[in-house]
Amino acid sequence: MNKPAGRYLRSGKVKDIYDVGEARLLLVYTNRLSSHDVMLADEIPHKGEVLCRLSTYYFSKCSISGIETHLIENPSPDQMLVKKLFLIPIEVIGRNYVYGSFWKRFQRHEVKLPEGTDPILAAKLREPIVEFTTKLESKDRLITEKDISTYGWLTPDEIDEIRTVALRLNNMMLEDAERAGFILADFKVEFGKDENDKIVLIDEIGTPDGCRFWEKSKYQPGRAQDSFDKQIVRDYLEKEKGWNKNPPKPGTKLKEPILPDQLVQKTSQRYIEAYERLTGEKF
Repeated sequence: MNKPAGRYLRSGKVKDIYDVGEARLLLVYTNRLSSHDVMLADEIPHKGEVLCRLSTYYFSKCSISGIETHLIENPSPDQMLVKKLFLIPIEVIGRNYVYGSFWKRFQRHEVKLPEGTDPILAAKLREPIVEFTTKLESKDRLITEKDISTYGWLTPDEIDEIRTVALRLNNMMLEDAERAGFILADFKVEFGKDENDKIVLIDEIGTPDGCRFWEKSKYQPGRAQDSFDKQIVRDYLEKEKGWNKNPPKPGTKLKEPILPDQLVQKTSQRYIEAYERLTGEKF
């Protein structure tokens, strides 16, 4: 890939970000891979393009539905030209099932389940739940709506607006997941504001990196589920490399590849399959 035009700003776990002027940013989606908060030297072929094309697919659906997004156009399949906005420093978490950190908090009696929800791992929530976490801290933490208002990040009305949009996005993704034979267990999205304080959907949406998908045919409440994403990489690192007990220090960047070629190719195929099943399009 040729060096993108514009001024390089920073790199995230997956995306490289460039300022191309006129209040626009260029997001370059890479094939980088992380696990256990560690950046691997291994790359997954086509992963960046899958994330970019899936996000574009959902951003386009959002525009049709009247939900404003930061997307302007795609200069290439793995690049996205977007509006430069003010980042709202929170992540919005939508939950349809009792899983992950929510399950752990329920076990510690820190949260209550919606009435009628079975109190077991991977149970379907009687109604979706929207939560908020911090975005720019060294480790994300759950944050209350009162905290968000106190910090001056959003007004109560703006919080309600974001919650409403998150639930609309949930319904949109649930339709595709159902058709694709997936269960959408949970997801995360991010928002920004334009110069007029209008709230805009940003970053990415509907991807295996930002959503927890399960195979509907294999779903069984009361046990851990296999996620249709890079879960097979996590499992390999824990079982074969001992990362379940002794992973590298969070933030570590490995210099040498450690994944078998067969696992790399299988992970790549998973991302491609997710794209094709969710969109109904050939990759």
